[in-house]
Amino acid sequence: MPKRSAKPKLGRLQKLDPTDYWQTQADFQQWLTEPETLELLSEAVGLELALPETTDEAQLETHALLLETDSELPLLLAAHLGTPGSADLGRLLTWAAAAEAATIIWVAPGFAEDVSLTLDWLGQTSQLMFLGVAVELWSIGKAAMAANFIPTCGAVEDIDAELEEAETAESEVEVAETAEGEVEAEFPSEPEPEPLSELQQENLDFWSGLCDRLDRQGSLVKPGSPSIEATMGFAIARAGFRLNVILDRDHNSLYTELLLSGIDAQPHFHLLAQEREAIAADIGLPLIWDGTGDQTCMVASALTDVDLGDRNLWPTYQAWFCDCLERFYETFFDRIKQLDANSYQPLPRHRATDLNDALILPAQHRG
Repeated sequence: MPKRSAKPKLGRLQKLDPTDYWQTQADFQQWLTEPETLELLSEAVGLELALPETTDEAQLETHALLLETDSELPLLLAAHLGTPGSADLGRLLTWAAAAEAATIIWVAPGFAEDVSLTLDWLGQTSQLMFLGVAVELWSIGKAAMAANFIPTCGAVEDIDAELEEAETAESEVEVAETAEGEVEAEFPSEPEPEPLSELQQENLDFWSGLCDRLDRQGSLVKPGSPSIEATMGFAIARAGFRLNVILDRDHNSLYTELLLSGIDAQPHFHLLAQEREAIAADIGLPLIWDGTGDQTCMVASALTDVDLGDRNLWPTYQAWFCDCLERFYETFFDRIKQLDANSYQPLPRHRATDLNDALILPAQHRG
């Protein structure tokens, strides 16, 4: 009997919340301007996008001014981590006017109906091109992730027509004649994924067990894909805040932390710190407050003297993480929603010693 050809193992697709990956608006905008991302976005919208040689780094936190290489006309690219509203549309138009952009591309996880209608109207009536592009984030199996862009509002019909013409022009597939005189299509082969290291596999196994436990308990904390890193993150309340769980093998410790990041991290941290006693009473855990970073602050709880090398103890550690995550989520969620950085007024002589319980964490990537 003929030997069956080996087929690659198919992975399982799972749609993720973009805030599970991008922690802040600046992170999302930065990712959008990376060369690989611009290439993917160019394919989705049918335009050749490129960063100019000189770029305002400070501006990149909110939007980017690109070039549409075929026309050499300026193009405004802006990201929004969430569902943009009318006020956000107003800021977008202000940026576009200042840049004298010929094309405006707005990328977000989704668009409200009124914003979609406005972009459709602008795309139909304006000499400029307005395009709203939805970004999807998917996990493939347990480790890999992929993003997808879908034009959803604005000048979508124009983009669809251009893409159809491009696909027609490139529809001829290169063929090669085999030794037997047969003809077969030549398609680029996908590179084989790198095998996981022993430590990455151990991380993946541990976090998989934690995610299973959270699912079984019906936890308020919704897990994404298990991480291969020593840190795994969970969304909470709004952008700029994230729950992290950390395996610190160097110090035989586990950490659950609320990470605050971005330009408002310091005021948000100190507003929360004003409620330290109430938070401690609500959460029922010893907490470490660390506000020493400029744009990263954290509140954490630790479990020490752990032995991660003993897999028989993992269920105990996973149960501790589940309990901490739920306590952090219930204690901080509403408080985070109500924070207003503009309301924070630093004291003239702030006593730093009151908030000097610095937490030393392993220098590892936060997932």
